[in-house]
Amino acid sequence: MGSSNLEEPILFDADFVRRFEGKIEKTEGCWIWAASTAGKGYGQMKLPRQRKQEYAHRLAYQIYRGAIPAGLFVCHACDNPKCVNPDHLFLGTCKQNLQDMKSKGRSTHGTRSRQAVLNEDSVRKIRACLVLGMTQIQIAAAFNVSQITVSRINTRQRWARIA
Repeated sequence: MGSSNLEEPILFDADFVRRFEGKIEKTEGCWIWAASTAGKGYGQMKLPRQRKQEYAHRLAYQIYRGAIPAGLFVCHACDNPKCVNPDHLFLGTCKQNLQDMKSKGRSTHGTRSRQAVLNEDSVRKIRACLVLGMTQIQIAAAFNVSQITVSRINTRQRWARIA
């Protein structure tokens, strides 16, 4: 038996599709999931005869568009995690999904990241210290970050948008 490039298909009966559609508030644009949500606001629904939840936008894609090839994400063109309108959903790789997110300004870089130690002003000061000839290790100690963080700021692998 050969391997498949599709995820294991979920078989939806008419009752499941009716229950699914009963949890949607259709507007002119987005179809808003009005039931249970998971982290970051994505809709979710229990799969039939299983003990697990599935994201509502993934279910919508499968109900209205078909199987999802293995390894692909169901992405939102509208950037609304509660949207299940199949016209707003498209398939993409992890990299494409991240690039889409970044191009729309939704990535958690800089101070938007919960793990951020630095801010824009700190990065400008680090760059000034580099120009003055301080070593990366000295700068790292002064700003309570690692030397590799200073190096990545210096090479613009991190905080590239800050002048």
